[in-house]
Amino acid sequence: MSATVGPTVAVIGAFGVTGRQLVPVLQTRGVRVRAIGRKKAPADMFSTSVEVRAGNLEDVESLASAIKGADSIHYIPPSFNPLEEQFARNLIAAAERAGISRLVYHSVLHAATPDMPHHLRKARVELSLRHSNLSWTVLQPAMYTQTVLAFFDQAAGVLSPAFDPSRPFTPVDGQDLAEVVAIMHTTDGHAYATYELAGSERLDFLAMGERLGEVLGRTIVTCVQPLEAVGERLANTRGYTADQVRELSLMCAHYDKYGLVGNANVLRMLLGREPTNFTQAIRRSLASST
Repeated sequence: MSATVGPTVAVIGAFGVTGRQLVPVLQTRGVRVRAIGRKKAPADMFSTSVEVRAGNLEDVESLASAIKGADSIHYIPPSFNPLEEQFARNLIAAAERAGISRLVYHSVLHAATPDMPHHLRKARVELSLRHSNLSWTVLQPAMYTQTVLAFFDQAAGVLSPAFDPSRPFTPVDGQDLAEVVAIMHTTDGHAYATYELAGSERLDFLAMGERLGEVLGRTIVTCVQPLEAVGERLANTRGYTADQVRELSLMCAHYDKYGLVGNANVLRMLLGREPTNFTQAIRRSLASST
């Protein structure tokens, strides 16, 4: 008797940080992963069991060819991209052309926030999905716990966000988020749902710095770094345009006033357990980076 073959999930955005973390978690649930990106992936990025295809979000035919034959699509959009709404329309058209009805969209917590343009674009993408013929699910994650490390200089022992470190956040572990995504693609009952995914701890960066210090066994200094320095670094390392840096600045300005908080009940329900706390997630992430 032959073994049961799991579904094929086309992961668009698989080459990014979120996608790379998601792929192995999908595989542990028996999913056949098709990793799709615009550029060629490095040879050692995925295991040999992952099928890699090229797909251009600006080209409906390219997308339709890349996803054809998959059972569902997981869409992780590029960050701060002004074309995100058009990309989503192209993907919806490609899915319909390829005969795929199931799509899970990686949105963001509190998408309908006018003073953060990249959030608001995601709210409009969500609307496009609701108006489509697809069986959609929207995931709205809070700031990832691992994102905090982007503001952390471990060698210097300094945690320096580009906003008021006393503002509150409810960080979600990227591994927990990947587990939820795998659940979306391998179990029934999630069609036409919008899930807010936040961690169970309400923490500011001052408290996060203390937790980092406990994990590392040293004192961590938490302070604000100039926003211009962050924008300059991302322009150099990720090729951010002036408009993308401006949107990053608007996001930080929002965080400086309000932080970004959500409720953990939905994440707890979907995982069937308590969400991973900040200290556990940071300890794992730091260990894996050494």
